[in-house]
Amino acid sequence: MGLEAGEIQRSTLAETLTTKLREQILSGRLGAGMPLPTERNIGLAFGVGRTTVREALRSLLAAGFVERQGKKLIVRDPRSVPPREADHGAIAVRASIQEVFDTRRLLEVEGARLAARNRTPEDLAALRRVLDRMNPADPEDYHALDEEFHTLVMAASGNSILAQVYRTSRQMFFKGPAFWRVFGQLSLADGAPPPVVGGRQSHEDIYQAIDAKDAEGAARVVAEHLTRVERALVQRVGRTDQQAAAIR
Repeated sequence: MGLEAGEIQRSTLAETLTTKLREQILSGRLGAGMPLPTERNIGLAFGVGRTTVREALRSLLAAGFVERQGKKLIVRDPRSVPPREADHGAIAVRASIQEVFDTRRLLEVEGARLAARNRTPEDLAALRRVLDRMNPADPEDYHALDEEFHTLVMAASGNSILAQVYRTSRQMFFKGPAFWRVFGQLSLADGAPPPVVGGRQSHEDIYQAIDAKDAEGAARVVAEHLTRVERALVQRVGRTDQQAAAIR
């Protein structure tokens, strides 16, 4: 008997999309009381078809993450979500954060080490131009420059394959334009902008180590920087965990 590969693929995509949307709700990016984006916009953001989107939305409805109001699906307060469902979603958020930062460390720690050995004056000038524009008081611009800075460090490594792997992975690391077109305008539930951890000084430390050709120092400060950012994101998810625990 042959495998029904199409059906398996659709089911997997729907489950993955459901998890992604749960992450948005539990992290606060899709805040309580907000309408979900349209099926079309969700499909465009995540690169999936309408059938997959509809299956995911049915799962969110069944689990209590959203409720129907007329023709719209409205995000419910995470505190009203059954604890078992909230815990499952929060675990998925933490797992995805860990996977991203585990991968970033694998690439960026070695990339910074190589950059300290191989950087050129042109590399340093490009990094300095980005640093001079980084302003934590403007989170949206800061995060775009943060992505550019880390990409330039990888380019300075002198390893073209490593730099290319990083460039092609940036959407997973920093969330690409299609994602932000749908969710970027939505404020976090607690009213706070995306966390700026370590700020400009953290990037300055990376630059100084690369400038000084301190390979091990550059590797260390990059690892420390990534760990601080990871912990801040997990702590933000932890606040949602505490809300879920309060209704047990």
